[in-house]
Amino acid sequence: MQIHRKITIEDTIRNGLALIIDVLLPGTETLPSGRAIGAHLEPLDQVLQADPQLEPLVIRVGELAAASETCSFGDIERWAGEDLEQVVFALHSAYYMSRDVRSALEYPGQARRPIALATPEEVCSDDLVAPVLARGAVYVPTPQ
Repeated sequence: MQIHRKITIEDTIRNGLALIIDVLLPGTETLPSGRAIGAHLEPLDQVLQADPQLEPLVIRVGELAAASETCSFGDIERWAGEDLEQVVFALHSAYYMSRDVRSALEYPGQARRPIALATPEEVCSDDLVAPVLARGAVYVPTPQ
């Protein structure tokens, strides 16, 4: 049995994270914004449950954003410092966990798809094999 710990992030910190999400995931004509799908709420909690090491980083940056009146990518870089990649990863992960985002991307989700059902282009194409051909042989000949 797996026990999930409760993620408790204060509302002011979540508001700071929403400011950051507004910068990172503002939405497009086809994709909703991170704030609109609530990426800073339950989806973020799920990400932090999956990787607890991200929680103090995300909370620290959320606190700094909450204390600021404005937020730009430069601010996020400054607040996160060397943890920028991990903080951005956590927020993007929460965003792409949303059913609305996956639907907008027409992502069908993980499913069994036998190779026999693949199109010829999916099985083999010049673009697909180009890196392998460019790399050259990597086998070790067997002794006689």
